[in-house]
Amino acid sequence: MNRWRLVALGVLLFAVAGVGGCFLFPNHPPVASFTVSRGVDLSNPNDQLVVILDASGSTDPDGDDIVSYMWALEEDGVTVIAPQGTTMTVSNSILTVKYPVETTPSKVELVVVDSKGAMSDPVSQTITVPVPE
Repeated sequence: MNRWRLVALGVLLFAVAGVGGCFLFPNHPPVASFTVSRGVDLSNPNDQLVVILDASGSTDPDGDDIVSYMWALEEDGVTVIAPQGTTMTVSNSILTVKYPVETTPSKVELVVVDSKGAMSDPVSQTITVPVPE
């Protein structure tokens, strides 16, 4: 009978660990990463520049999905183009923004969140948007 109790206890502990997590296998935070691509907005090349911020290179060491991307843009005159109608926390990895032509170097920061709620350390880059010729 003691053997069955040990087996039942083992199954119960395994089930609890699988559902609620276990201190032996903690959830590790994701690692944020992004690239910056620049290109003139062809619909208005003398007024604005388009900058594409791509965080699809962000990873999670546990293999969890990355569910949100939190962007912090330092420049006041930045307009979010896509995805439209969103805040600066988005569920897709690519953010397209327009910077004013007359801009100084601007800091962009990213934090990503995995499906278990763990947040990455922030990563940042300084962007200088060139004036179109």
